[in-house]
Amino acid sequence: MTHKPIVFLLAALLLGGAPIHAAPADLPASMSFPVALPQPGSFTLTLLHTNDLHGHILPFPYTEVGKSSAENPSRGGAARRATLIRSLRAKIHNPTLLVDAGDTFTRGPLSNAYEGVADVEAMNAVGYEMAAIGNNEFKGRDATQQGDFEGAQTALRRVIKRAKFPWVCANVRASDGGLLEGVQPYVVRQWNGVRVGFLGLTTKTSGGYPQTKGFVFTDPIEAAKEWIPKARRDCDILIALTHIGSDQDMLLASETTGLDAIVGGHSHTFLYTPLTAVNPDGAVIPIVQDGEFGVNLGRFDLTFLHDAKGWTLDKYHDEMIPIDKSTKDAPDVAAAIAPFTTPFLRDAGTIAQVGATPDERLRITTQVLVDAMRRSTGAAVAINPSGGGMFVAFHSRTISYYDLYAAMPFANHIATASLTPNEIRALIAKKPKSVVSGEIPAGGTPVTVAFEDYEATSEYGILPTNLTDAHIDIRDSVRDFLHSR
Repeated sequence: MTHKPIVFLLAALLLGGAPIHAAPADLPASMSFPVALPQPGSFTLTLLHTNDLHGHILPFPYTEVGKSSAENPSRGGAARRATLIRSLRAKIHNPTLLVDAGDTFTRGPLSNAYEGVADVEAMNAVGYEMAAIGNNEFKGRDATQQGDFEGAQTALRRVIKRAKFPWVCANVRASDGGLLEGVQPYVVRQWNGVRVGFLGLTTKTSGGYPQTKGFVFTDPIEAAKEWIPKARRDCDILIALTHIGSDQDMLLASETTGLDAIVGGHSHTFLYTPLTAVNPDGAVIPIVQDGEFGVNLGRFDLTFLHDAKGWTLDKYHDEMIPIDKSTKDAPDVAAAIAPFTTPFLRDAGTIAQVGATPDERLRITTQVLVDAMRRSTGAAVAINPSGGGMFVAFHSRTISYYDLYAAMPFANHIATASLTPNEIRALIAKKPKSVVSGEIPAGGTPVTVAFEDYEATSEYGILPTNLTDAHIDIRDSVRDFLHSR
């Protein structure tokens, strides 16, 4: 899983003939990239950016609390994003690059089925030109499969290979000490003689995942201190494409020299105004991030001036452009993702009612879950916190498989425990928003209680040794329950 050393990679001509340079590890100065052509006096670059898409390929309901408390019934979507990007490209006359700052999949309704392939093919269709490795890129196998580190790493390699764009990450090594296969620490693009480098960094916390067994994660800021001087040999401007969170981005900017800007992800932060940090040389470093799930597209305009010292950031502007039903689907992108989405758009069944508010919808969806778990196991009672283990609620009476997997994207199992009625009541008192299926009996005789396995331990504090795995995926349980209705 290592990358063989090379001098450099010239990819196919993109963006008006600008080559992609992919820097190998520990590139000697004598093998550095060619000196750039004579420089103009100013240079403007526009970065269109997303982060933490998390498998949100189709539009979905969303509440962007920084703007409104009201739920918008239809935000995001890859095909809409493509339309917006193409519209902007037609209007922007300076160099433009479309980048993503990591976590392209996992949590999405199609993640378990395709292990990131649907998401990377959507990115290919939209036209992404670079991406950082996020912590969730390592979770091609999740939940009950997380111990299958070989399968997870195979899924990661598959996603990287299928991408029509480079991936960057400087602070992760394979077990033999080489870079992850197909991943570069930094990539250099050139426009009109100006060389712009992009350094990738990801969160160190991924090193604790079972799926990353054998990989070595180093601190991203320490890795940046190592790699910034190497990247600066080959570029005039250096931008970090990170998946470490806005707080770590602030530390990265303030504790290193050589970066000009940071496009970040991981913390799902809606930066309506860029953060700024002053580096040890006194330079102001802007930091941008556009929230989550592709509900917006970030537009980051940077203008640099050239003098005897090189290129210096002169001014910048970032905005988040909403993506909603006012933006039409790009037909070619819709067609590209259809083979992945169409099988999931079949009806799974119906529910009796849909709530009028997000809280009501979560409670109704949870009621379907606990009723299904009780039916699947024959338990006397089933309990789950309202919305616990869910990502979204059901929004219509007719439920598609896509709706089901969007609401419950994780491969969690039903688990059962034997509890007395008083113990059941104590659990409900501990979590007053619990949704219950079945009647809690009188007396003190223990009965079987069904839970979603993760919620049983994390929310209700039941010891794993006191739980029995029913070996039933909660989504299969809900599917069968909806069919029975």
